[in-house]
Amino acid sequence: MISPVSAQDLFIKQAQIIQPDQAQVSQPQDVVIREGKIVAIGKNLQAMRRKSDRQIDARGQFLIPGLIDTHVHLDGVPGYVGKRPEDAGMLQEARLQMPRSYAYFGFTTVLDLTGDPSFIAQWNAQPAGPQAYFCAPVTIPNGYPASWMDKDLQFQVEGTKYMLFDPAQPTVYPANFKPEAHTPQAVVAAAKRDGASCIKVFYETGFGAKKNLPVPSQELIQAVVAHAKKLQLPVYLHGNSQAAYEFALKTGVTTLVHGMWHETKQVDADLNQQRLQAMAQELAAAGISIQPTIQVLYGEQEAMNPDFFKNPQVTHAIPQQLAGWYQSDAGQWMNKLLAEELVGATISPAERYQAFKKMYAKPLNTVRQMTQQLQKNGAKLLFGSDTPSGPFYTQFPGVNGRWEMDRWLETGISLPQLLRAMTIENARALGREKLLGSVEKGKQADLLLLQQNPLNSVTAYDSITQVILRGKAHDRASLSAH
Repeated sequence: MISPVSAQDLFIKQAQIIQPDQAQVSQPQDVVIREGKIVAIGKNLQAMRRKSDRQIDARGQFLIPGLIDTHVHLDGVPGYVGKRPEDAGMLQEARLQMPRSYAYFGFTTVLDLTGDPSFIAQWNAQPAGPQAYFCAPVTIPNGYPASWMDKDLQFQVEGTKYMLFDPAQPTVYPANFKPEAHTPQAVVAAAKRDGASCIKVFYETGFGAKKNLPVPSQELIQAVVAHAKKLQLPVYLHGNSQAAYEFALKTGVTTLVHGMWHETKQVDADLNQQRLQAMAQELAAAGISIQPTIQVLYGEQEAMNPDFFKNPQVTHAIPQQLAGWYQSDAGQWMNKLLAEELVGATISPAERYQAFKKMYAKPLNTVRQMTQQLQKNGAKLLFGSDTPSGPFYTQFPGVNGRWEMDRWLETGISLPQLLRAMTIENARALGREKLLGSVEKGKQADLLLLQQNPLNSVTAYDSITQVILRGKAHDRASLSAH
């Protein structure tokens, strides 16, 4: 269903079209768009142009499908906690800008991996931003991410309806919790009724102050997967360790939504490297897709970069007032907390940044190596940025996805592979390849015009001139936080 963005009649003149599956550039073609859909592609279609059409002269430019990020978290303003009345205007400005920031960097479709239907409906009613879909978060009590809530609150939030009854914890539930409404079959059916595009499950034993968290049993998640497949819902697994990857292989989930960040967590370090190579082969053979999400680690590291706000890309993503708050004493709360816990609060900002870069070197090396192994063995890599992974302003909407592109190329992934992953492969993962992911007659008009060829350089994604959202063209500059 096309979201209400006031689709236009558009006539795109003489664009060079790139189809992701073909990785070839066409001869100049005209493209006719009506009521949010592509209705014709061909040479010299001027006769199909209506008087009311807006014409975009695309001579010398490249037309590609809009980009798809299948790992975002849309609710909330990154890095902001609390409800100070004096911040209301700043937060309202930020919430209006966030969808525009996604679009500014070319993202026309996103998947919220822990969304709820009412919020997603509100998001899709906004005039300029990517179309959002959502996963239903299927959890167990006291596990991740429920463990971040009060023990009682975890049973009172909207997502409780997707919480599983865990036979390993039969006594933790409140009196009004009905186990029969929380079987794998019941929660998957509820997610489908609510319009979810997928199920998200979690294998996370904890980090930071939260450790030794309970994880769901293999049998429980196997049952979730079985019922989800019957309803044609893919199952996404949060997991970033070898133990989590083993769990994915045993339970048959569709996609792992993180790269391998922790190579020795809960495993025998002496046997690790040999097992990782074999695991890459097994994941490829099992058809399990993986989102590397490498930029997550960079984002945490770059939170300590004293020059972060000097990056010109940041100014297009983050509104000026919010950027000022992030650099204030109040906005630095997370940085102070991490510095005190991990490297000490007395060193200078420059020394702190170098200490964090040293600390993140090992997990970054691990995720790069595993991503290379997966690619070498033919595993399917899906593009997802995990924007934001936590309370980090360094993982702001849109620009975080742009930086994830750079991280992919650093592992040796090619530009054609990157384009496919951000378009048609993610469309297939969403089950919407007939609607999205390529420039074809009958498909939704989510498109980008670029001055440079993205098959030649990743900087082409910085040369976007027009972002077309469900048939409405936006000058890229109009979407900037400037």
